[in-house]
Amino acid sequence: MRTHIVDTFADERFAGNPAAVVPGPAFPPHEEMQAIAHDIGLPTTAFVVPIEPAAYRVRWFTPHAEINLCGHATIASARWLFGQDENAGASSLRFVSDNGVLCTERVGDLVAIDLPKARLTVCDPPRGLLEALGTVAVSCAVSSDDVLVELSSAEDVSAVRPDFAALARLPFRGHIVTSRGEPGVDFVSRTFFPSLGVNEDQVCVTAHCKLTPYWAERLGRRRLTAIQLSERGGRLEVEDAGERVRVLGSAVLRAGGPETARETGEPRDRGPILVGEDGVGR
Repeated sequence: MRTHIVDTFADERFAGNPAAVVPGPAFPPHEEMQAIAHDIGLPTTAFVVPIEPAAYRVRWFTPHAEINLCGHATIASARWLFGQDENAGASSLRFVSDNGVLCTERVGDLVAIDLPKARLTVCDPPRGLLEALGTVAVSCAVSSDDVLVELSSAEDVSAVRPDFAALARLPFRGHIVTSRGEPGVDFVSRTFFPSLGVNEDQVCVTAHCKLTPYWAERLGRRRLTAIQLSERGGRLEVEDAGERVRVLGSAVLRAGGPETARETGEPRDRGPILVGEDGVGR
């Protein structure tokens, strides 16, 4: 197995949100995939297995748990797979997961992914949430797995300094803070997943399955521009497409090697590496 690192929603390496892509003829045992993801240490590692032309099975792991959906690691997988000989000329790729089928496509220099739209229910902030975030809410809503908190400004979103241990004790997969953007940007956000071993996700695609319909309704437009205000940051183009959300972003190949981190016993994210079109370090 080879490990390939891709920076998504970035115009250059070491920006945006990194993911590891581990292709193979079959999935290793669950415990081995979890150990590999832990050793690599990136927010998400995607394992991909071909099932037919331009179609792959996919599973996603954070350093501490398998998750049922990860958009940025799927975009990373598509970016690497589009460069492989078996996909020469392909304009779209399908990824089959236990959570459904995800479709990706080339759109110029970007990769687009189509995801199910999440349903939100407006609510009062759950007990302990605002204290853990250290902020004041304009509005709050919950989905099946995440909680979304609207703040009054982008400055307030940037200023949030969560108590991650307190967030991890709350009954949510993730915690999203958001506000309207400034000129040229429709909305901004940050996302926290301490219960999954990722205190702050640099760019979270699945969170935009909630953010897109939330802001599309408030702004009266289906196509929106978003920025995630994490340390590395990232820019997304999103579209509310009825029952689906379409997310477009860039993806930059960074590194790869002949063995997974599990086999070498050390992380792969070790600094600048010259990368060829096949994604393998030179």
